[in-house]
Amino acid sequence: MKKTRIAAFLLAALTLVPAVMTSCGGDSTTTTDTQATDSDVVTEAVTEPADALEARKLVDDGVETKDFGGDSFRIVTSDGQTGYYWLEAETGDVVDDAIFRRNSRVQERFNINLEVVYDAGYSDTSKHINSIVSAGDDAIDLVAMHVVEAGKLAINDVFQNWYDIPQIDFSKPWWSVSTTRDLSYDGFAPLAIGDFIVTATSGTYCTFYNKSLAADYDLPNMYDVVNEGKWTFDYIVSVAKDIYSDLNANGEADSEDLYGYASCGRSAMDAFLWAFNNPVFTREGDKLVYSYKSAKINDIVEKLVNTFSSYQGISTDFTGGWNYGMNAFSQSHAVFATGNIGASLWATADLDDDMGFLPYPKWDEAQEEYYTMVDGSHQALAVPTTATKMDMIGAVTEVLNAESWKLVTPAYYDVALKVKATRDMESVAMLDLIVNSRIFDFGYVYDGWEGPCFLLENLVRAKNTNFESEYAKKEKTINKRYETVIDFFENYEG
Repeated sequence: MKKTRIAAFLLAALTLVPAVMTSCGGDSTTTTDTQATDSDVVTEAVTEPADALEARKLVDDGVETKDFGGDSFRIVTSDGQTGYYWLEAETGDVVDDAIFRRNSRVQERFNINLEVVYDAGYSDTSKHINSIVSAGDDAIDLVAMHVVEAGKLAINDVFQNWYDIPQIDFSKPWWSVSTTRDLSYDGFAPLAIGDFIVTATSGTYCTFYNKSLAADYDLPNMYDVVNEGKWTFDYIVSVAKDIYSDLNANGEADSEDLYGYASCGRSAMDAFLWAFNNPVFTREGDKLVYSYKSAKINDIVEKLVNTFSSYQGISTDFTGGWNYGMNAFSQSHAVFATGNIGASLWATADLDDDMGFLPYPKWDEAQEEYYTMVDGSHQALAVPTTATKMDMIGAVTEVLNAESWKLVTPAYYDVALKVKATRDMESVAMLDLIVNSRIFDFGYVYDGWEGPCFLLENLVRAKNTNFESEYAKKEKTINKRYETVIDFFENYEG
């Protein structure tokens, strides 16, 4: 049995290799070399050298230091995310203090003042950006906003091409490979994802694993199952379907009972689409091609619907609660639960049981790699077309991402997660695997709530296995949406 490869996240700091990993396709013939994940540094699980983080800090960002005369660098964000981009002072929290130190370094280096000039709900942020651009005002230097809303806004031609902005180097390890592989179309990328976006890590979907409960039910070591490539959806069903206990003794299954596997019925359900290697768009040369309606999409729908409605030990909240799985896990009411990495900071805070992290399951053992996606609430970076201070924007944005990679990501990923939440080194390796298996799908980012990306959760909640019928109802809207998106990209003139 081929062992699943564990991507060592911090090893990239030592080798200084750009983050790229190309995967093999789920249908074995149609998607080879089409999905990009976040590391080409692939190795068996290793123990990181003690000075790995120090080595990371020594990486040259390659940006010339300039004096911008005390100018303001104006950031617009959304959804109350200001604290990830600007803080008035250190707070004593390890991540907050890393953000403050990052900003201080960049401000001093370039003699600028970082400011968050607008932060509202994502629809209001879109209106604000549109109004600024429509008026021709140079009032925003950098946008960091909800990625799906950013994709919806981008096709209004309000953002510049990242490839035209000086000093930006997507080969550097602080930029996600998805910017070039999944979000670029024929040399045009209005959106980019780098380490300045903390939510692109915290929003990554994974499986939480209660090791204490697993031992109570005589389950094997799940890390071995993952490393042997056997962590599939069918495997989860086989070990979890009969684990159930009516803890409140009311004679009915509810949120107070114990389950083998619990999942939120919203975006955590959609994440199975990517975990099962069924992306919305795949790459063919310089182009991206719609691939959602694959040969196995009906099987995916049928398996998920039947699983989450047939077994007492496998539970989801059909009312669509966002944190259903994690709420169960936080109370030791689930052996396994779906959630995103950031949820560990609250869901395991009072958990006495030993726990760990596992990837989302594969479709079957023939699928060579594990994949995941990041919740659509994560943010993406963009530069408005009315911005004019391009030397400053390019230099400062590149260094903000570089310093985030050196200071903030280690603080969040290696301290807040690995020390506060994880209880063993094997879970550290699992976190590395999970983060490095992220896919930022062009079809998801530019879905605009008109594409097919949220159809899966709706079908599962409705217990509806008739994919073809439901897809047919949306097909015209889906086709029109992506025709509009592709037309925009193909006719972009710069």
